[in-house]
Amino acid sequence: MQLKISLAAATLLSALCVQADDYVSFEYLQYDENKNRTSVSAPSLIINKDFGVDYTLNFSIVADAVSGASETYYDASSGASAIHSRGTNVSQNDVKYGNVEYDDNRVAGSLALTTRFDNRDELTVGLNRSNESDFYSTELSAEYMHYLDESKNQSVSFGLSYMANQILVQCSATGTGSCDTLSGGSEEETADTISTQVSFHQVLDSTSFTEAALFYMQEDGYLTNPYLNVVRDYNSGTAKIVGENRPDSRSIYGLSLKYAKAINDEFTTQASYRFYNDDWGINSHTIDTDLYYEPSSDWLIKVGLRYYTQSEADFFKFEKDYFRNQTYASSDLRLSNFDAVTYKSYVEYKFSDDFSYNISANFYDQSTDLSATYFMTGFKYKF
Repeated sequence: MQLKISLAAATLLSALCVQADDYVSFEYLQYDENKNRTSVSAPSLIINKDFGVDYTLNFSIVADAVSGASETYYDASSGASAIHSRGTNVSQNDVKYGNVEYDDNRVAGSLALTTRFDNRDELTVGLNRSNESDFYSTELSAEYMHYLDESKNQSVSFGLSYMANQILVQCSATGTGSCDTLSGGSEEETADTISTQVSFHQVLDSTSFTEAALFYMQEDGYLTNPYLNVVRDYNSGTAKIVGENRPDSRSIYGLSLKYAKAINDEFTTQASYRFYNDDWGINSHTIDTDLYYEPSSDWLIKVGLRYYTQSEADFFKFEKDYFRNQTYASSDLRLSNFDAVTYKSYVEYKFSDDFSYNISANFYDQSTDLSATYFMTGFKYKF
């Protein structure tokens, strides 16, 4: 179903450095949106293994079961799916915006190998693969981290990744009319993404550090959502329901800043800011704050608040502001102007030095009348 949900997993903060461990962890995510929209159940497994002091191998796998309903325009008189609602001379009274049901399953896996050199610089190479019924993605990545001083208080990282996507699109979604729209046939489309990032990390003192990063992404190919519709030519008692159409390229750039501070033995705080801009007309700002409380060596408690705001895409219109002859058109609310707040909480309890249990509860509230709750629970075993 080509569903992309980005959920910030809880990051357990170390004030100065991250020490590798041999461990296996299991997590279970339950994500639910309001109005009976998307629901996701996702168990995941992560295995991390050190080979001496110079190599670390990390493997993860996740299986998503996605169901619910996606909001789009459709022909209420036909009772057909969103794709087969498309056509001409639809009565204005039959143009409706609402839920179209779907369900899908996804399996995704990743493998990353970190190599440490004599000067303790690190090179991490990774492979990610994701399969859905109509969407297949393969990503290759590499990141090199170089220490700038002998004390290892300064470092710079360079990252590069390439993602190749294959999308199966029902023929009627392309608007080419090259095959029977009732046959259920599909055509294969492709899209590629190249991402780069440069980041600088500075330990300020024994209790704090800061990080700054610049990123750039280039997307090319089929970037349209084949399941979403728009309304054109809404006049004279009729209208046209057709598939949305997005540009076949997008350039993205931005920056991020992070600061972390251990206030005392019990409290640590972290704050970050991210700026995003693309040539579709969207720019966004994200402020993310977390407070960690460690009342004893066995307990870790985190609360956090994330604020996000974005402008709308140049080719976005919704409700009575319909389209006519514009080449690019979308009514996807994810491309609209909106604000969102996420309230975060996390608790971890260590039964022993080797075994711990965690649970988190989060609430997401968006100004477009979308809200969601998501819970995660799991355990981690060091071996």
